[in-house]
Amino acid sequence: MASAGWAPSAALVALVCLAGCGSLFGGGTDSTGAGVTPAPVPDIETLTPRAVAADGNGRALAGGMNAETNLTETTVTTARTVAQPRYLSLRPNCKRPPGLVVHIQINALRNNDPATDEGINTTWQFAAPSNRETVGSYANFVEIVTDQYRPLLRASTVTYETLEQRGGRASQRVVVSDGTETTAYVWYLELQTVQTTEPYGGCWMTTGVVAE
Repeated sequence: MASAGWAPSAALVALVCLAGCGSLFGGGTDSTGAGVTPAPVPDIETLTPRAVAADGNGRALAGGMNAETNLTETTVTTARTVAQPRYLSLRPNCKRPPGLVVHIQINALRNNDPATDEGINTTWQFAAPSNRETVGSYANFVEIVTDQYRPLLRASTVTYETLEQRGGRASQRVVVSDGTETTAYVWYLELQTVQTTEPYGGCWMTTGVVAE
């Protein structure tokens, strides 16, 4: 399964970043302090979530996942009725399965503040080391996302198709729509190894996002 980075070229230009665990990156400079996400971690780690669940305040949980229910259905469509800025504060940890990583990244982009690009910054913080190296800088990443992945920033509905996993690699097709335009992307993720990507060993990280 080939994957690409957020390189600003060709048809297989890939989105880069979103993932499992590691140090924080912000605005092209190092951030201090490790963040722990409040997002729930499901007991079943390889299935696509079945529905949008709500917390006590009526807000949808990340990706519709929760820790108590079995996740059996393979296609989920979510609609954004109100802004959910809490996604902008999520930070990496290594407990998330690949499907939850995808959901967090997409929702961070959907809730991006164009004045600060916090959603894009959150996505950058989840980038696999190989993608960060390919992109070169956070500034480049912001430019690539805003120029080439704009549908992800304005999506009003998102359809998550079946997540496919084989060993330490996973992929998931996602279809986004803003009511007038529909675009499909494939997310690629890899389980990082301790030997090659410390301190990311054991984390699912996004190695590429390809527009179809």
